[in-house]
Amino acid sequence: MKKILLSLGVCNALVYGATNEELAKELELLKQEIKQIKSEQSATNESILNELSALNYKDVQEYESFSAMGGAASKVYFSQDGLSIGGYGEYKYTKYNDFKNYSSDTANETRNKGEFNIVRFVPYIGYKFNDYIIMNTEIEFEDGGARSDNTKNYKYAIVEFSYLDFLLDPSFNIRVGHILTPMGLTNLNHEPTSFLTADRPVVETLIIPSTWHTNGVLAHGTIDNFEYYAGVVTSPDAGSFTEGTFIQQGRLGARQFTDDFSFVTRLSYDLSSGVNIGGSFLYGTSGIAEETKPGTTTGHTGDADVTITMAEIHASYKKNGFDIQALASYGALGGDYEQLPNTGISNRVNGQYITLGYDIFNLFKLPGEFYLVGEIERLDMDASSKTQYVDNNRFFEYTGGFAYYPDPRVVLKTNYKVRDYGVDAKLADENSFALSLGFIF
Repeated sequence: MKKILLSLGVCNALVYGATNEELAKELELLKQEIKQIKSEQSATNESILNELSALNYKDVQEYESFSAMGGAASKVYFSQDGLSIGGYGEYKYTKYNDFKNYSSDTANETRNKGEFNIVRFVPYIGYKFNDYIIMNTEIEFEDGGARSDNTKNYKYAIVEFSYLDFLLDPSFNIRVGHILTPMGLTNLNHEPTSFLTADRPVVETLIIPSTWHTNGVLAHGTIDNFEYYAGVVTSPDAGSFTEGTFIQQGRLGARQFTDDFSFVTRLSYDLSSGVNIGGSFLYGTSGIAEETKPGTTTGHTGDADVTITMAEIHASYKKNGFDIQALASYGALGGDYEQLPNTGISNRVNGQYITLGYDIFNLFKLPGEFYLVGEIERLDMDASSKTQYVDNNRFFEYTGGFAYYPDPRVVLKTNYKVRDYGVDAKLADENSFALSLGFIF
């Protein structure tokens, strides 16, 4: 409007015989007005761009957890689009000092060499059909690749979970498909930014065999500050249970031939002060799988009906620079466990751990997070004293180091770990250094 009025003013001056000097003044004033308008418009554009950038930055920085799962795994639940892509990765260097627990000198020499590894690269693919039906899938490439015959240095690629979630109500939803067994802290959220040490806790690797994925149906939801899971999953193969690893080697993949099932439930409570407490329980039956699919053989035979009982309690605290996690677990085998093909298996195991982290950057209000980390684990993989060398299956692990987060989605960890076996163990204590880089997206 100002430009129009000025233009009319110029025309008026011309019509009424304005002098050259008056006309020059009018033109100069017009130039100044145009310059001011351009400056204001530029500032407005820059402000809009900054706001859009801030919104986008917030979108990628702040990952939310859905039903105790990892932030990247939960991405599809908060996506505004149909298709959602996320994932995580872990790169690690490990160096043992005088490892000598293998039966072969050559194997020990190899173990003492530095190991460089792409431990995991895991893409998530999610799709939101509508506001109440969601597909979520995790595909894991472990140890750098995939070869079915496990030759060279490649390991495998698997579908770690793939399910449909029917979101009926915040208090009651149904998840169906290949799912994560809802036990403990790590199994549901095993993304590298969620724990402070280079390795996942051993208690949640051997007793709770993370990552434990199987087929099943789960109800889940939140009621006030409570979050729960309850459902039925297929049981692990008892014929593959081994000394020192409890049920870990019995985990089945996505394709299963079984009539054995387990009931599992998990409950947690958020105290809204940085504290979360909870626990989980599983009971089921398991037999010996003689074939993984028709026409094949596992090499295991027998007719054993084994019961599995597992329980754990956990707590976490994350506030004021502290990141603390603690868990205690128990496992038991009953029924015909003494008839299993791998003899000498203990029918009782238990373990505990606590991880303590403090962000020293929090003291100085510096960007990022830099945690000093300490972890203590205790494992008794033969609480019933059934194995030949009981103390080989009883040990403590002590870990110290740091975890640096330059960005909430990226973490650099380094730590030194000591595994201290029981006094009568035939195994030597183990010492190792690890450096890892993890990320989510």
